[in-house]
Amino acid sequence: MNKYLFLIVCFSFLNCKNSENKIVNTAEIKSNNLNFFDFDKVEHYSKDIKDDDILHEMQRLDGIDKHSEEYNYLNLIGYNYPKDINDKEFISNLIKYKFSKIQIDNNIHKDINKLFSTSKCEGGYPLACAPVYRDILVFYKQDKIIGIAKICFECGQSYILGSSNDVSNFGSCSEYGVLYEILKEKQ
Repeated sequence: MNKYLFLIVCFSFLNCKNSENKIVNTAEIKSNNLNFFDFDKVEHYSKDIKDDDILHEMQRLDGIDKHSEEYNYLNLIGYNYPKDINDKEFISNLIKYKFSKIQIDNNIHKDINKLFSTSKCEGGYPLACAPVYRDILVFYKQDKIIGIAKICFECGQSYILGSSNDVSNFGSCSEYGVLYEILKEKQ
C-alpha cells in the first residue's frame, strides 16, 4: 500500500505543471508601500532540475540519515529551509549543490520590489503539487541578508522568509508569471 501511495505522490510531482501562466506587465502591479524587503542587492540562484530527475530525487528520501548530504540537498530543494535568514550554511549549500548565481541588475529592482509587496489580491486555487524550489532569490541590504524567497514556478508556490509583512497572498496577482518573465527573459 505504501508503494502505491509513494508512486501516486511521485506522479503528482511529474504532472504538476501550472497550466495557467498568465503574463502581466509589471506596470499593472502597483506597489503599495508594504514591500516585503528594503533591499539594495538581489541574487538569483537557480538549478535546472528535470522532471525525470524529480522522481529519482524523491526516491532518495526513504530512509535518509537526517545528517547526510542527501538530506540537506532535498531539504534545500523541497522544504521550508532555512528557518532563519541568519543560517550560515544556506548560501554555502546553494554553492555546494551547484545552483547558478546571477546578480539581478539594479535597473530591475523596482520591478522586483513591486512584485514582493503585500497585495490586495486574494484567493487563487490550491494546487495538488509538492514544490521543487529551482529558483531562489536572496535579498541584501548593505551586504547583509535580509530576505529569502524560494520559488517553484511549476506549482505556483513560494517560501518567503525575512519579511515582517504578510506574504501569504504572494502569487495571487499573477506575480509568478511576471517574476518568471523577469528572471528568465530579462537576465
